Amino acid sequence: MAYLRALCAHAGVGFAETSPDEDIDAIDATLKFGRASAEVQVKCTGTFKVGTGAATLPLEPAWVTKWASAYHPIFVVLVKVPTIIPDWIESTPVSTNHRAVAFAKRFDRTLHTTSMKFTHADQLTAETLYDWRDEVYDFYESFAGSTT
Repeated sequence: MAYLRALCAHAGVGFAETSPDEDIDAIDATLKFGRASAEVQVKCTGTFKVGTGAATLPLEPAWVTKWASAYHPIFVVLVKVPTIIPDWIESTPVSTNHRAVAFAKRFDRTLHTTSMKFTHADQLTAETLYDWRDEVYDFYESFAGSTT
């Protein structure tokens, strides 16, 4: 969560973490874009390697059921961290550096029934967050008939 929170702060995107006691929809955070928000599930691993290949995230049936029944877009983030926990973050007197990389994509109920595959092309950046904002705005505008 810290990695996504830091990326959102860098990109100027609001971030609200779901309380662990309230995680009934398999959603870890809400990204606030101004006119609309996006819900996100975050998974963290030290075992996957995503180089020229791909990482496959198995999806629990309960997650798929919840996300597939949502009336709005759901995004899934896979954060790859070093295997040794103390190596995850480097703290200096002037900064905190996350030694991690994240991959993300929008959940698609027709494709992601048992797993999601992430490749290098799915790397999460500030630009990805802006693309998500545009997707979410387009999604809601399609119902409102608005182009603003």
